Amino acid sequence: MAKRGAPEPDPDPGPDPDGPTSSSTGPFLGALAVLVVLVLVVFGAQMFSPPGADLTEDEMVRRAVTDYVSAHNENDGPILDRLRCSELSPDDAPLADVEGRVELQAAQNISVDGDRATVDVRTGLDGQTQTETWQVVRIDDVWRICRF
Repeated sequence: MAKRGAPEPDPDPGPDPDGPTSSSTGPFLGALAVLVVLVLVVFGAQMFSPPGADLTEDEMVRRAVTDYVSAHNENDGPILDRLRCSELSPDDAPLADVEGRVELQAAQNISVDGDRATVDVRTGLDGQTQTETWQVVRIDDVWRICRF
């Protein structure tokens, strides 16, 4: 007569047939390697591309004007000096006679001719709007406020 009681546990069935196997890590590692390579390519392209390589001439001129007005507003003499041609004295430069904060409203009608450009700069100060034509010159791949 057989004893009745708890059923005998099955012997160890081995690895779960639906669980991970060593062959299922290959695609994951391959995808991870592709992702790492793509990140390195994008990062490398950003690091080694020249600054402003994706900007148009008009955008670079506009950026020079924007940076110049920002430096004026911050009263940052060293930056203003870098953004101005060495031949242009601070007293003759745009905004030299302006005290206080200036609002740059527009930098438009940009006309680039080689390393020279003109740009109509509209500024606001104390509710008054003024438009002047600024001259900009490219020196060593940097657009600077100048006179020509």
